[in-house]
Amino acid sequence: MIIVTGPQTTDEELGFLAEMAGLFGGIPAYSAALQWATATALYCLAGWEKCPLAVADVTIAEAVGLAIRYLTV
Repeated sequence: MIIVTGPQTTDEELGFLAEMAGLFGGIPAYSAALQWATATALYCLAGWEKCPLAVADVTIAEAVGLAIRYLTV
């Protein structure tokens, strides 16, 4: 399972995150369906480093050894 993270502070950003997750066949990081134990990769959208929630996602991914891909869209 691919987890997609990025800026998550406005409704527009949440919608974009959901859209990009759908394009990549993954789930957005804010989803209740998220399961870190079954994740295979974390995709980070541009601007992720400015969002505390996305920074936390990256920290978790690093801690569990997930592949992290930094995307520019």
